[in-house]
Formats: sequence, structure tokens, C-alpha cells
Amino acid sequence: MQDSQIEQIFKDSKSSTESGEEAETIMDFVGYQVTKAELFSHIREPAITMWDTRIKFNMACLRRFPGITHIQILIHPEQKRLIIRPCKPDAPDSLRWAKGGGEKELSSRDLLCRIFSAKVFDLMGWDRKYRYKMIGKPAVCNREMLFLFKLTDFELFVGGSKKNRSYLPEDWRDYFGIPAEEHEDSYKIDLADGYITTDQT
Repeated sequence: MQDSQIEQIFKDSKSSTESGEEAETIMDFVGYQVTKAELFSHIREPAITMWDTRIKFNMACLRRFPGITHIQILIHPEQKRLIIRPCKPDAPDSLRWAKGGGEKELSSRDLLCRIFSAKVFDLMGWDRKYRYKMIGKPAVCNREMLFLFKLTDFELFVGGSKKNRSYLPEDWRDYFGIPAEEHEDSYKIDLADGYITTDQT
């Protein structure tokens, strides 16, 4: 949203208040929760889907990194976070996450990774009969644009492509999201803090 649009919203709000409606003042965000995006429809949101033998990034992910055909995958086993980092094709541990390139439009592709998927499923205690989908969030570290996926914030899918049923973690029933005062810190990244790369494809 542009600054001019934000200013107009506040002007409209002020006019409404002056005409007799009272505006309630919020002093701080203590006690509020930032509602998780997974609770809403997110078909066009950047996401990764993991099976027990492969992973796939959707087109929304690729569009966030125009022209990028290769990435590095970094994972933090303790924080249970996964990062995608754009890189050059000849970079160490680079993975081709897209088909096409050059004059051809990029499209997503499956990354076969039995060992990597097995390690992630073991780490998370996931059931290998199902597939798991995580929404990505833009992140910056040392001025480098990345994408962050919290493995703990997943949507679980049961069934084939025509009869999908999705489920969210059971402990989400008791809350809407992360407390507002902790939300910003929960997406901060320090790549020197426990992240490892993998070349197991």
C-alpha cells in the first residue's frame, strides 16, 4: 500500500470521528496474536510441499526470484526452519529448482530427494503417508534476499489430487498465531546461527 493511500485512510477515519463516531485508542499490542496466514486460503502464496521422496516449490516462489534457476537449501535442525537462497548454477550445493531459463519461461519442477526428505520427516516426526505444505515468508540477512519456511507451521494433506483433505497442527486450536510482541523477532535470521546446507538430492 502506498503512503498516499495510507494517508487517505487516516483522513477518512478522522472525518468519521469528527462527525460523531468515537475511535478507540489501542495503547499497545500486548495480548494480541498475529493471525497465521495458514488459517486463510493461500493458493497464490509462495509455498513448498514435501513428500517422503521429493519436494516442490510452487510458481509463486519462483516469481519472487525472477530468472533464478538455482538455489541453496539451508536448514536449522534446532529451530526447525528451512531457507531458500538464490545462487549461481556453479555455486557449491546448488540445486536446480526450475525448468526452463534463458528464452524459455521458468516453471517449477520436482526435486527428488529421498535422503533429505527422510531426514526432515524424521526431524519433524511426520507421517510418510502424507504430504506437508509450508508457506514462505520473505526474509533478509546481510542485505541478501531469502525465503523462510517454518517447518512447524504446516498444512497436512491426506488423499490423492482429486480428494485432498487438509489438516492443521492440533495445538493450533487454542490460538490464532504468534503474540504480536514476538512476531517480528520470530522471523529474524542469522545464517551463522546453526544453519547447514545439503547436497543430498
